[in-house]
Amino acid sequence: MTSEKRGGENVTASNDWVIDGGRVDSTVFFEILHDTFPEATAFFVEGTSMEEDVIDCYLKHIQPGEFLPDANTLWPVSRKIRCAFDNALFKELAFLSERHAEPELLDHLSVYEEETPLLEWHDAFSNDSAMVLPFYLLEERIAAFAKQLNRPYTRWNLL
Repeated sequence: MTSEKRGGENVTASNDWVIDGGRVDSTVFFEILHDTFPEATAFFVEGTSMEEDVIDCYLKHIQPGEFLPDANTLWPVSRKIRCAFDNALFKELAFLSERHAEPELLDHLSVYEEETPLLEWHDAFSNDSAMVLPFYLLEERIAAFAKQLNRPYTRWNLL
């Protein structure tokens, strides 16, 4: 997530926010996601081991349109689903997260506002994967989100 379109031009960011993935409680994550990103419009999931009831949940909230994030899994072929970003989806996912291991929910996730990524999490819920959020989000917002997840955050300085 190192570029954003503003007024038709790409802005490259070398200092996006990073929240340490560590051990994140998936139920808490889904319970707070909607309120953390009220401007979000789409939730993208990709997975290779999603359970049938989880897929049914995603399909209930499917949103027409292109799958915007790049594919994160090349093999085996993963299932990619674009969902409307709505609180009902995350309430269902919080419920399902209490009954399923995280790989049965998804492997990778992204949150977008229209065509702009707000959060990208490759290998979501794994101990060594960080969430990446755009540099222009206010630190207070990142800090509050990270605190609710009980995880540290920092700038990802690529320079």
